[in-house]
Amino acid sequence: MPAYRSSAEAEIRDAVVARIRECRPNARIIHEINVSTYGPNRIDLIAVDREEIIACEIKSAKDKLDRLDAQVSAMKGVAHHVIAAIHEKFLKESKTHEQAAHYQRDGEFYLKTVPDNWHHGIETWVFPKVRRCLDEGWNYDRLDKWDLKPYRPTAPLPAAAIDMLWRDELRELCGILRVSAPRKCTMPEMVSALRWHCNGRELTRGICGMLRARRCVEADPEIFEKIAA
Repeated sequence: MPAYRSSAEAEIRDAVVARIRECRPNARIIHEINVSTYGPNRIDLIAVDREEIIACEIKSAKDKLDRLDAQVSAMKGVAHHVIAAIHEKFLKESKTHEQAAHYQRDGEFYLKTVPDNWHHGIETWVFPKVRRCLDEGWNYDRLDKWDLKPYRPTAPLPAAAIDMLWRDELRELCGILRVSAPRKCTMPEMVSALRWHCNGRELTRGICGMLRARRCVEADPEIFEKIAA
């Protein structure tokens, strides 16, 4: 575990990695990757399959949620799916009825729900992953669900995903996709050329292929495979 990472964060990260491996056994997991969408941000973890990217932000009990809006915006700009893995300390308490209750106190029943003004359109995984309902027959306890849609690539990556690539990766991708990129081309020029000449499927496969093969400080082993146009 890197020195800068607390044991509280590592505990959640390990659980997230284990769950993603169950859902996406062929994906390469990369820790701590920089993105430039909506200002500079670093994504805690991405899982890169051949035609899909999942991005995850981890909030341990020692963290705060004040930067989560910007972080989620950055992740939505580069990934198909966005996950917020948060510690249960961030949940709010609400009164409820006996069936739905997570616990009882002074004769009243309460459950925990996600914070107010929570982000729509992202998957929320609450740590620890446990069933909280007191009534074993109640079927609406959603906080124990760490869901992820089945792997069915049908959509291109968001436009800003290409900005995760380095200069050499862009140049290599231009060669693979047969896009002219003279040696003096700048990164924005290569990005523009790729977007002009390639369709969403080609760019998605190309970006994922570059990230799966990138040498990273903390990640699964590199995966080298032919990028199909």
